Amino acid sequence: MKRPPVKVMLPILLAMLAAILLVATGHIAPPPPSNGSPLKIIIYTDFQCGACEKLHSEVEPKLRELYVDTGKAQIEMRLLGAMDSDSMRGAQAALCAGDQGKLLEYMDALFDAYAEDEDAAVFSVEALISLAAELGLDDGAFATCLNSEAKRAEVEENMDTAQTDDVSKLPAFLVGNFTIEGRWPLDTYIQTIETVLATQPPQ
Repeated sequence: MKRPPVKVMLPILLAMLAAILLVATGHIAPPPPSNGSPLKIIIYTDFQCGACEKLHSEVEPKLRELYVDTGKAQIEMRLLGAMDSDSMRGAQAALCAGDQGKLLEYMDALFDAYAEDEDAAVFSVEALISLAAELGLDDGAFATCLNSEAKRAEVEENMDTAQTDDVSKLPAFLVGNFTIEGRWPLDTYIQTIETVLATQPPQ
């Protein structure tokens, strides 16, 4: 199996070594203040990114089951329009769906629609509105949101923060001081999250 790059593995190995030493000596390194809030996981993604779709469909559900559903972590999706105008429109559409409480459902459906044949037609305004209607959204309110480009500024802000976070490849998974770029096996993400959780104060 291909090994993760040094950018991924070195911080994880160092953190694991630190955790082992702390357990052995009975000392706990002071973590960043959390105020008892769940660990924050950030995922940068784009609907025209095949590896992003795989992370979303194969890894993310298990992480939500293990960490979000148990209150240990929260996942913040940062949608990008990095590929072209189609992915920008898709990101805005998902955020419009989020206004009606169906961000994840819309993301699932749009990733699935594009993965079927990678047809850019799924990102047309008509197709995006039709998808919203299929999910039971108020398609009138959705269309108004999408056509007004009300979410464009939010997508552009996500792209700016991706640069600030030094993201160079998608998907990008950020937790604690660790960044995992590209798609890796589920265990890579779990081990990283557990390493960060080990330094958090009890809630």
